[in-house]
Amino acid sequence: MNKTLYRSRLLVLVICALFLVALGRVLYLMQTTPIPDAAAEKQSVIRGRIEDRRGMPLAISEGASIIAVAPAEVYDSEQTAEVLARFLPLRQSEILERMYYNQNRKYFYLYRQLADLPADQLMDLRLPGVYRERQNKRLYPNQSLASNLLGFVGQDQHNALAGLERDYNDILITADPDSRRGHTIQLGIDALIQYQMELKLGEAFERSQARRAAGLLMDIQSGEILAMASLPNFNPNEYYRSTPFQRGNWNVRFNYEPGSTVKVFMAAMLLQNKLVRPDETFFCEGELQFGNASVSCKHNGRKVSHGHVRLADIISKSCNVGIVKAMQRMPRPQLYETMRALGFGSLTDVLPPNSGETAGYFPALQNWVRSTGYYTPIGQGFSVTPIQLLRAGASIANGGTLLQPVLVRRITGEQGRVITESLTWQRATPFSARTARSVMNMMEGVVRHGTGRAAFLPDIPIAGKTGTGEKSSAQGYLGKYVVSFMGFFPADKPRYGMLILFDEPLGSHSGGSLAAPVFGSIVRAIQPYLQTSQKQNLRQQELKPLPIHPLRINPRRIPDFRGLSARDSIEILSSYYDIPYELQGSGYVYDQNPPGGSASSATTKITLYLDSL
Repeated sequence: MNKTLYRSRLLVLVICALFLVALGRVLYLMQTTPIPDAAAEKQSVIRGRIEDRRGMPLAISEGASIIAVAPAEVYDSEQTAEVLARFLPLRQSEILERMYYNQNRKYFYLYRQLADLPADQLMDLRLPGVYRERQNKRLYPNQSLASNLLGFVGQDQHNALAGLERDYNDILITADPDSRRGHTIQLGIDALIQYQMELKLGEAFERSQARRAAGLLMDIQSGEILAMASLPNFNPNEYYRSTPFQRGNWNVRFNYEPGSTVKVFMAAMLLQNKLVRPDETFFCEGELQFGNASVSCKHNGRKVSHGHVRLADIISKSCNVGIVKAMQRMPRPQLYETMRALGFGSLTDVLPPNSGETAGYFPALQNWVRSTGYYTPIGQGFSVTPIQLLRAGASIANGGTLLQPVLVRRITGEQGRVITESLTWQRATPFSARTARSVMNMMEGVVRHGTGRAAFLPDIPIAGKTGTGEKSSAQGYLGKYVVSFMGFFPADKPRYGMLILFDEPLGSHSGGSLAAPVFGSIVRAIQPYLQTSQKQNLRQQELKPLPIHPLRINPRRIPDFRGLSARDSIEILSSYYDIPYELQGSGYVYDQNPPGGSASSATTKITLYLDSL
């Protein structure tokens, strides 16, 4: 009896021991072995597509694999490395080095995002200690096209890092029931138009050696954004080769003083409130003094007198003295309220909240001083973003309606099922259709015989306004310029609005000499794509890869940071210079130590002094 009991207990102990060994082996495999192919079917949602208005893919996800190695299970390291090198873009020596470095680990990832075909071929060899994990690879088939708008995704496909990928991340990783593919986002962007804009903008960007450039095209009847370009740019397939400044979307982020482009709004105020007669003249003596300050009219750096000018002449010749004199009739509270009604100082809501759009700056009425009434009419003393300015200009071109800009047209699910269409708002501006038409006629004069003649096209009437704004800080103006051209076409029946901008071009550039001709060349190039909304078959050469335009930085010299925001300055310092730095104050840089151009090798610390505008 005792022997039987002893044997029974011994058998139970043996069974328990075997169970514990088996359990330990299972736990070991769970810790050391990557996800096998059979588990791939339970993988999370495949990230949805981003496409243009024609259905052309801008961002897609394809199947890929991670190749992992369990060093303890590898029989012959050299032979295994030799075979792996045939399928991976790694040398045998690199693979051996990684296997040696990770020899005490249970397993490690050797290579990520290998295409499925070579991964399948590799796994068919059943190399001991070599495993795969299935994953998805994010691809941007047009490389740098719309890169600063799209943003990018890191190794984790569910964790976007910038741009629309980040702003709409939750939508892109949400799938319909019984589907593994995330929703599709269709943009209002037209890839063909975007391509032409980036091509023409990039050529001028290189010629002018500007710090940055921006281009924006809008349907002024619907608010849809058809193109949004920013330079410098990058390739989101290789985002790790770029810097934060290189990836900036300047159309929604760049704050600058708009300069003379705002004169069209001043003209509209004067006409709407019957403060100026169309045939009334003002005398421009070339400079107007007020207190210890002045405004002047200049051409090629020299003061010029325009003599007696009507309001239409003030706009076509971009006369500072004339517009300031006329605007002294406009009550300040009414000027303030009208500019706010046009959206200055407010977000446009073109992107979701917390997306990085900035609101610009328009001073509260109680903070106005005497000079505010003189500087505001010539676009100084406040800041805008490109998309703010174009939206406000579009409200004149379309007859008096302020629209919400639209980037996302619709979101669709499986088999094209529409989940949501874009919902936008619009509101009336203080300007009547009659006033708007009068201002548009003046803007046509800018292109026909004024400062915007370089944008003229004989067969496409264009109405526009040039802008050359000097950059400033709280300590004064810096001798650096932002040049731009805002225009609408066809001028007789406006449908489209476009803004072209260059920040700090080298040499004697103006909105009329640099931005206006780029505007005209883009309008000419995109005509075939505006005449049809149908999907077109593309020839290969039409979307060949565009060049990457990186930020021009000489690491051996300290840049001139004056006029840059704190954020932009930090991005440049952290990306290009291994030098300690300090920021004193907030806002925009007005001074620095050492000065721009100093040798970085002799610099032990960079100090930037900042203040608000």
